[in-house]
Amino acid sequence: MLFPSSKKLKCTWSSVVKLGQSLYKEKPGQDKYRPGQATSVENFFLAGSYTYQDYLDSMEGATRSGLMVADEIIARAPRLAEIAKEPSTACEESAAAN
Repeated sequence: MLFPSSKKLKCTWSSVVKLGQSLYKEKPGQDKYRPGQATSVENFFLAGSYTYQDYLDSMEGATRSGLMVADEIIARAPRLAEIAKEPSTACEESAAAN
């Protein structure tokens, strides 16, 4: 059993949802329009089922996309650490206004 402590719990409600056509069909050549996880903005990434990964518009795709974003962040960790140390322009402008 995955969660042994759950033996003590009593299920009070459950529901099964089935969708016959829960996945979209994609026309050939459409992948080029799906964004990747890394963007042209240095510290901005995209995750979600709509991004470029193997499972179009599904929970599996969203999960895989999140893992791919994590890989992108790890690959850029040294540069992102440098960005974090740089003073924020927005903070400086806010301080100057006060």
